[in-house]
Amino acid sequence: MRWLGMVILVFGLTYPAAAQNDGSRGSRNMELVGHLPLGGMQSRESPSAGFEALGRGTGHLVIDQEEGRPFVFVAREDAEGAEIVAITINQTNHPRVLDTWRPDSPSVGDLTLFRHGSRHYLAVSHASGLSIREVTDPEEGQFDAAADVSRQGGYHHVFAYRHSNGRSYLMAAGGGPIDVFDIDGLLDGDSDPMASYALPEQVTNVDYGYHAMMAQWHSDSETDRLYAAGAGGYYVFNITDPGNPELITEVNSAAVQIGHAVSPTPDGTHLVTAAGYRTAPMRIFDLRPVFEGTVPRIRVAAGAWTADWRNLAENHEVRWPFVFTAAMDDGLQVFNMMNPFEPYTVGFYDTWDGPRARLADERTHRNGAWDVDVRNADGLIAVTDVNTGLWLIRMEGFENWDGRGWGFANVGSVQDWDNGPIGSERW
Repeated sequence: MRWLGMVILVFGLTYPAAAQNDGSRGSRNMELVGHLPLGGMQSRESPSAGFEALGRGTGHLVIDQEEGRPFVFVAREDAEGAEIVAITINQTNHPRVLDTWRPDSPSVGDLTLFRHGSRHYLAVSHASGLSIREVTDPEEGQFDAAADVSRQGGYHHVFAYRHSNGRSYLMAAGGGPIDVFDIDGLLDGDSDPMASYALPEQVTNVDYGYHAMMAQWHSDSETDRLYAAGAGGYYVFNITDPGNPELITEVNSAAVQIGHAVSPTPDGTHLVTAAGYRTAPMRIFDLRPVFEGTVPRIRVAAGAWTADWRNLAENHEVRWPFVFTAAMDDGLQVFNMMNPFEPYTVGFYDTWDGPRARLADERTHRNGAWDVDVRNADGLIAVTDVNTGLWLIRMEGFENWDGRGWGFANVGSVQDWDNGPIGSERW
């Protein structure tokens, strides 16, 4: 594996001037290659409550994984409401805003990209539901309307999945069940979900529902599986028949009342999870006893990791054996889980050098790194910080990721829109 060379640092000035890297913000194996400030939290009038609320600042992001598409899409909130920003990173040391689009919603949640034929689409979850916009040519300032879904209370999290049956699905969660949309139907004007996945009957806090989810091919059993976080903890379903999900197991740690985020390892034997509250570590659960028939559900974590026990991890991406974490006050953190019983930190970069957050003060509760994504082709790490915007970072020795290079199927949060899981184990 080739080692990363040194790069001259040049920063985009589309927004206020970017901070310079003096070498003190991160570990020695982390290199800042680009930074684009996008504005922080601001007070604004809440249209529903009629009082001054706090815009979240820079939030979720998604990086385009396709060759020849050097784009990042970022969600942010300011005094005027929610906004989606299209950014080109063709020159990673000079990220530049291409266009912006404001959904008809006071707040915005998660983002996901998918391809349908030769066209590229961005799905945005927000307080009014879902919006699908075509972004085939963001260089031309394109946010063309493709589909909209209205839902009382809206959606928080959205995930696009290429299924082994050859079809593609969009999954959305925001309290209550996970709604599943057939992408063909959605783009043809059918805004009704083709299926809804409810919480297991024994879960008591059904009003909260699901918070986040992702789907992934399980090569050993040749099944499609859904991994969900929500009321009661975490859940694994067989969704090979997407209209009839089958619960495989529950992960119900006594310390986790509501699951916040969840990702499986490429082989599906372990879950990396976050609970979304302060003092909660990221927990790693070993699912093998369930597969072996030893126990019906998992109650105890096999391992745990935290950058600082006083803080929390908001979002993460698994590129085994690394877990890239947006750890709020602690910035970007990367830990190695090759031994899931003893995960350890391998790198970090401070995206926020202001005051630490305090629960008693909403204005400082959300400081720091909010979301993270990793481009598999070259290992580029994109991080958003609530107050300081978009950061582009490289980790020494991590130049790309392909599961087959680690002895797994090449599966994860990144989808093969041409082939789906078929051939994910063949080079």
